[in-house]
Amino acid sequence: MTNESGFYVFSNLKDGTYRVAGELSGFKKTIRDGVIVPVNATVRVDLKMEIGAIEESVTVVGESPLLQTDRADTSRMIEAVHLQEVPLGFNRNFQGLMITVPGALRLQRPHSDFFNAQDSLSTNVNGQSRLANNVQIEGIDDNHRTGLLTTLIPSAEAIETVNISTSAYDAEFGRAGGAITNVTLKSGSNDLKGSVFAFGNNEKTNAPGYFTHTKPPGDYLQSGFTLGGPLQRNRLFFFGDYQHIRDNAGRTTRAITAPSAYRLGDFSASPTRIYDPLTGNPDGTGRTPFANNIIPADRISPIAKAILAHLPPPNIDAAPGQPNYQIDYARVKTTNSFDSKVNVQISQRDQVSARFSFLRPVLTDPAAYGEFGDSKAGSPSGAGFAGTGTDTTYSTGVNYTRSWSDTLVMEARGGMNYFHNEALTSGNGLKTAQDVGIRGANIDEWTSGMTQIDFGTGLSLSSPMAGFSGSLPWDRSERTVQMASVWTKLAGNHAIKFGEDFRHTRDFLLQTQDNGGPRGQFQFRAAQTAIPSDAAATGGFANAFASFLLDVPSTVQRDLKVTDPGVRFWAFFTFIQDKWAVTPKLTI
Repeated sequence: MTNESGFYVFSNLKDGTYRVAGELSGFKKTIRDGVIVPVNATVRVDLKMEIGAIEESVTVVGESPLLQTDRADTSRMIEAVHLQEVPLGFNRNFQGLMITVPGALRLQRPHSDFFNAQDSLSTNVNGQSRLANNVQIEGIDDNHRTGLLTTLIPSAEAIETVNISTSAYDAEFGRAGGAITNVTLKSGSNDLKGSVFAFGNNEKTNAPGYFTHTKPPGDYLQSGFTLGGPLQRNRLFFFGDYQHIRDNAGRTTRAITAPSAYRLGDFSASPTRIYDPLTGNPDGTGRTPFANNIIPADRISPIAKAILAHLPPPNIDAAPGQPNYQIDYARVKTTNSFDSKVNVQISQRDQVSARFSFLRPVLTDPAAYGEFGDSKAGSPSGAGFAGTGTDTTYSTGVNYTRSWSDTLVMEARGGMNYFHNEALTSGNGLKTAQDVGIRGANIDEWTSGMTQIDFGTGLSLSSPMAGFSGSLPWDRSERTVQMASVWTKLAGNHAIKFGEDFRHTRDFLLQTQDNGGPRGQFQFRAAQTAIPSDAAATGGFANAFASFLLDVPSTVQRDLKVTDPGVRFWAFFTFIQDKWAVTPKLTI
């Protein structure tokens, strides 16, 4: 787009290196070579025309000015060469270079391996919450509705540029108070190009745990390829990539399990007295202690015996109440992903690009006790997540650019961001609780597995002895459909930009995680086998475990689903912006 005063604008250019030429009768032809145009950038190229014959030409090759005079935002451009040559840190995620952006704090990988199976990273920018960041793939939303995570992480080998703006954004960008990140995938060209890549490590290259002094088995391998080129020269181009990740993370579980003597009802080594709950008064007074602090074998619950038969005995020496069980294992995750993109030059005025991206991690984080679940301390990283999970993600986008005249350009885009995240317990589909004698626990698949056995006091590092699998199971899916158009109108030295953005979001989550979740919870406390005047016994693990052996829980509870909750809403955004080039050195 240009006008009679010589002010010109090329809007919606593909990122790359350009040659700019100007010619007019009575003046020498002027050429500027090596003009680099990044994503989401305004590059000013002033052509100085000299009087002379048009057959003569002046060619200028030079660097772009360091000072950005046509934009007010603060931004950082990450290019393909950076992604390939700079260490990216966690799983070669492009977000690893967010740390190089001014105002960004140290990166973190939030949430569990199940919820964040795609390994999304986050940071705080300019003091804002991490929820205030906005990530897009070629203008299409790439965020969870809550802002907690980035939905799809493209392969570093598939990315052309990553543009990150942290303040004073152009009006067309919004929904952010921190950073706005726009990822552009590679496109094909007239040259057929491709690559093959592989990155990996294993326990032999890793250091042992500082406290555990072991190297749990594990290995990591990221491999794949890219290919791009012409389907029809100068008109139709393609690009595609495939990536496979084998991520078997070595881990060490430490937990507290009951000593062998306690399992047989022998508490003679305990400093606290074990009282018979079937004696005394309702308020606990007047109870009779068991002889020699030993519970008779015929008083031990057959359910307790069945559960203990599936729990391992201590395998390391430890003081009472300290972790006495340790095992090395690997969390296994396999991720397959690909991106495909087509660019079409329909005419001098019309351009179209379309892309489709897919990502699907599948992981298994084994419980320390198999189908009998885990203890809170014995779970991965102490978070209690043990089971299987999948996270299927699709991201699509179509961009159409149309030059209606020399002074009017339109960009229309539409796309969808979708994921389905499902996590199941280690005992999913099994009637574990029913098999050990707990009736009515396993009603259906949602309630399958082992009921949580919780002690609550004394066993602070491993409160649930078995059956614990924090927050699992869950079933979540989210879909955002987006349609937008951006118009650029040139009027004199004014570049007026306006547009709108429509989005429809659907978020579905089924999860019951309180009160032991859908499998239920038995809470055993010391008070059932103590007397009120014995403070030591009331707060001791020995008495709480004795309550478990005698099958006298203090609380029995369960959290069942009663609805299928979902959120659906429309969102509409609009904007207008006037960029006025007052002089070659002043833009408002």
